[in-house]
Amino acid sequence: MSLSDHARNAASAVRARKRVRKEGFNMRGEKLWSEDEIEIVRHLAPDYDAICKLIPHRTRRAIRAQASVLGRAHKRHRWTGAEVALLRRLYPNASREKLCESFPGVSWRAICAVARYHGFRRARKPYVLTGVTPLDDIRAKCFEIHWTMADLDEAAGTKGYFARARWGRKTVNYKAIGRAIQSLDGVINIQWLE
Repeated sequence: MSLSDHARNAASAVRARKRVRKEGFNMRGEKLWSEDEIEIVRHLAPDYDAICKLIPHRTRRAIRAQASVLGRAHKRHRWTGAEVALLRRLYPNASREKLCESFPGVSWRAICAVARYHGFRRARKPYVLTGVTPLDDIRAKCFEIHWTMADLDEAAGTKGYFARARWGRKTVNYKAIGRAIQSLDGVINIQWLE
């Protein structure tokens, strides 16, 4: 491309900008932003709901774009390699509060999204204690061997007794507990209180 081509294109661009300012519409036919609209965005951004009420003829996307041009939009957090490494170490066992403290300015949803993207998973929590020793032991064993309560019901043939927590509504079904212990290759021991 020669220098004369560059000069011709520059002159064409100057004419186009003059025409846009004169007509008040850009090349796509959209109305240009007035000074009043720009001031509203400058003062109220990032409260897009309030801006949409004051400037109803502008789309939310256009308002967000204008706020970004003015430097008033929320900036996305750029994750560094060190932050991803820290997230890898903390995410499985750290509490939600600890994770939010470790990454200030990043929401919990954003932390979860990045962890999901990188394939990090939260550590499994053990089953809640029921207060019935045989049940608690069975549930601890299932957690240890990575069985769900539905898996236990299928192996023991207890028709949803463990998966639906039927022991909470009435007395404990010791026949189902016996079947579960047998399917887990366990042994029942009796201890006498003295």
